[in-house]
Amino acid sequence: MAKILIINKHNSQNYHERASRKVQDDKASFVGLIASKKGSVKIGLASMGFLVAFFVVFSCAYYLFQVNDLAVKGYDIRELENKISELEKENKQMQIREMELRSMYVIEKSAQDFNLVSPVNVTYLEVNNTVAIR
Repeated sequence: MAKILIINKHNSQNYHERASRKVQDDKASFVGLIASKKGSVKIGLASMGFLVAFFVVFSCAYYLFQVNDLAVKGYDIRELENKISELEKENKQMQIREMELRSMYVIEKSAQDFNLVSPVNVTYLEVNNTVAIR
């Protein structure tokens, strides 16, 4: 609250009258402002409620979408890991099979199965000229 210094009685009465009118005018304008904003506050609250509800629904939907997407990706990763494991097992089996087929025992047995003749007299050809090898 403001303190008022009264210098002379005549001026102070006019001042008090003007101040009280101003206060009444301010009160009336404030009451009018509140009354005029009452309708807009309801519209604002309804709009704000709608926005909050929309945001909550959107957030829930987005959360569900993300959780579902994460679950699907986890399932895909698990399938790919299983496939990698199977391919690694298959690769090891093929390497073992390759070693078995390259063994001397299997080569000699195959030579007998195909009736191949082992060489008796081997002669080598010697070339004195320089030969370019590609």
